[in-house]
Amino acid sequence: MSTVVEAPPRSRLVYGVAALVGVVLVAFAGGYGYHGDELYFVAAGRHLAWGYPDQPPLTPLLARLMDLVAPDSLVALRVPAAIAAGLTVLFVGLTAREMGGRPRAQLVAATGAAVSGLVLVPGHMMHTTTVDICLSAALTWLVVRVLRTGDERLLAVAGAVLGVGLLNKYQIAAVAVALVLGLAVAGPRGLLRSPWFAAGVLVALVMWAPNLWWQAQHGWPQLDMAQLISERGGNGARLAFVPLQLVYVSPFLAPLWIAGLVRLLRTPASRFLGVAYLLLAAAFIAAGGSALYLFGAYSALLAAGGLAVDGWLERGATGRRVAVGTALVGSAAFVVPLALPVVPLDRLSTIPVVKLNGLTAEQFGWPELAETVASVHRGLPPGQREHAVVLTENFGEAAALERYGPALGLPAAYSGYRGYADWGPPPETATTVLLVRPGGKSDPPAWAVRACRGGVRQVATTDNDQGVKNKEQGGRVWLCTDLGESWAALWPGIRHLD
Repeated sequence: MSTVVEAPPRSRLVYGVAALVGVVLVAFAGGYGYHGDELYFVAAGRHLAWGYPDQPPLTPLLARLMDLVAPDSLVALRVPAAIAAGLTVLFVGLTAREMGGRPRAQLVAATGAAVSGLVLVPGHMMHTTTVDICLSAALTWLVVRVLRTGDERLLAVAGAVLGVGLLNKYQIAAVAVALVLGLAVAGPRGLLRSPWFAAGVLVALVMWAPNLWWQAQHGWPQLDMAQLISERGGNGARLAFVPLQLVYVSPFLAPLWIAGLVRLLRTPASRFLGVAYLLLAAAFIAAGGSALYLFGAYSALLAAGGLAVDGWLERGATGRRVAVGTALVGSAAFVVPLALPVVPLDRLSTIPVVKLNGLTAEQFGWPELAETVASVHRGLPPGQREHAVVLTENFGEAAALERYGPALGLPAAYSGYRGYADWGPPPETATTVLLVRPGGKSDPPAWAVRACRGGVRQVATTDNDQGVKNKEQGGRVWLCTDLGESWAALWPGIRHLD
């Protein structure tokens, strides 16, 4: 065990910044509306399992718990995300301290995280990414703390954090592997030979095992998902990957995290963190992954950036303090309108919020979708209405109808998309089907054209009434009557991951 290096004093302001982030996110949690993914998480939480075709079980479990505490409350649903975002800020500040940063360095690092896109954008909604970034920051902090204190027992705690993270989103595995490779390349390699490192790996695997078993029992659908995501990204995603880092984190914070990366690579004790970031970026670029996938690796860069900025301020005049303050305020001014529901609804079509943050667009149109489908359902002849069900193209539509449909008298909604496909087809008595398809799908599905003996005709068009361009704007509702094939025969062809 190495000699303990005394850490600088803690900055109490870091805790205040972290708490402020959580409070602000809760205060704005009720703005706009549900994201389609959030509605899906609530629905998945009502079908709890050790896994789903597109995700592990933790986020649906959290959604289920919040739905039990406060049913149908958007604010309550987003409280765990706000807490996770605040903790991410705290872990960045604590990591700066473990790196030897004084209170000012800790505060700069934490404040940079607090006004970044990687905290505020996912922190506004309940999502696997929000929890993933928080747990990745916790994992990084624990490894850095082990190296400062020499307390290798914390590696077992890091394994537990990794285990929880693997039950939330598999990307934390990439962060963990990158950290290990960074240690193997840049050292200190002795940490990898510690029995506590092996214990941490074992703890993570034991915690992850139920989800791995679920994946194995269901034919490893996550591998198919990974392939689809890679194919969807392609060369365009590879070329845009690096430039988008500057936009997504915040253009105003680029000097902070780039300075942090340089400092990590130049400092022998923390070089492994810089190597880990570069390896992770290279892997995601090669795989055609989303630029958002790198968010879990930024806590170390922001923490080290706090130290770099602190040293820069120490050597300069007042103008440098003004420059740092301006960058932080500028980042807040850039990120807040993109992340939080502060832009008036009538300006969303003119201000490029939706273009820069696609998550915003998918928070509109769900109640209107339910109203449209309910209107069609009410207009059906009694004989058809009695045997009618709703079948949607994607899980957001199905989950929205599950959320808003009962109050409108709608029957159960089904979908062949991802997790919904596992929850079963409609009953065989359902011979009238309202088919809901998003915008861009101008024709009814081929199986319906073949199987509906009474024909398939378009009966409605969806509109979110806000003029916001999203997947549901301009969608179509089709009426299928006199279904001539069994659902058992049709369902394998209706199931899809993309």
